[in-house]
Amino acid sequence: LGGIVRLVAHDFMDYDQNDFDSPMGPDGCFDADHPANAGLPDDIWCDDCLLTELYEDKYTHIGRADFWIASANAVIRQTSVDNALDLRDTFEWGRKDARSCSGSGRRVPSPRGCDQTRAAFLTRMGLSWRDATALMGAHTLGRGDEDFSGHHGTWVGSNTDALVFDKAYYDEVLSNSWRPRNVDSALENWTTGDGEDRVMLNTDLCLVMDLDNMPCCTGSSCTGSGSGLSKCPLLPENHPRSEAFEAFEEFLGGSDPNDNQAPFYNAFRESWRKATKVGQNNLQPLVDSCDVDPI
Repeated sequence: LGGIVRLVAHDFMDYDQNDFDSPMGPDGCFDADHPANAGLPDDIWCDDCLLTELYEDKYTHIGRADFWIASANAVIRQTSVDNALDLRDTFEWGRKDARSCSGSGRRVPSPRGCDQTRAAFLTRMGLSWRDATALMGAHTLGRGDEDFSGHHGTWVGSNTDALVFDKAYYDEVLSNSWRPRNVDSALENWTTGDGEDRVMLNTDLCLVMDLDNMPCCTGSSCTGSGSGLSKCPLLPENHPRSEAFEAFEEFLGGSDPNDNQAPFYNAFRESWRKATKVGQNNLQPLVDSCDVDPI
């Protein structure tokens, strides 16, 4: 399920408002050969993938980009708490599919750090740090696979937790002691507990922490192989990413623990609406019914 949401994100994250000749964006196309998209052409969108078969069987009358977004919207609604995050009102149709999008994979941000996030979401897509922080919350759904991205594990507590679209991502970042692994390599990431099946990326933790003096560790007590490392400091109020930090705290929903999903859901709804419409000028809203001639 998380892979369908990832498919849409990798479709819109290649948008560049500064490239008038090839802006790309949500156009039903991704670079299947680029490592940033590893896994998508194997498990999500391929000739014998279930999502592709569903499209070919019933939905070829609409474009791929519209179908991918509608599918992700359905996934998010069905996995959100009490089906509360219904994105139907954010959906408009009419995106034009691209036959090819060579080079789009180079625009998809790598997980190296917030410089990548800023370049993709703020500079190229025209979004804000608040939007980026809300969209990152989608990591609560699904898991990373070492055979695809090289980053293995769930962002939340368990595989079962990773089937729910909620604010757990924000809780997990601040409630665990995260320690770095594979430092200074392309697969640098973070883990916690026994380190077997949990993951955070630099692009997750840098929303609230200063990672400039790596290696460091997070949490009230650095544990396991992270013991002995200095603690990664939280971002100060005057930091260039302070908007991300403030949004992060808001999406926690109040004092921990709590079940208040509303701040995250409301922010995600608006940020997802913006992201899925970048570069689009002539989209049409859905109608509740179709006018038909009486028999």
